[in-house]
Amino acid sequence: MNLFCVVGEIEQKPELKETANGLKVAEVTLKVQRPFVNSEGYYDYDYIPIEMWRGAAETLCAVAEHGTWISAKGRISTRNHEKDGRTYINPVFIAENVKYLK
Repeated sequence: MNLFCVVGEIEQKPELKETANGLKVAEVTLKVQRPFVNSEGYYDYDYIPIEMWRGAAETLCAVAEHGTWISAKGRISTRNHEKDGRTYINPVFIAENVKYLK
């Protein structure tokens, strides 16, 4: 099963882009609090890049801004690229269902 679910705060207003094929896409970084405190007694955060496509991307860019809280559920994909003779595999979090939280 390929599934992720995350709730976080948008770090920067998303920007709508269009691929060469005419598909709408937007990427947003979510600030997500870790479920435990660090050695100093504070919560650390992870910054997770989330990608959205088509109508979900258009809606995100129309209503979300810095500080907006969302929950995102979707799948993890991978993109490979080569550099200096090595192949690198990069995970991509693609949101398929987004809820806007207050």
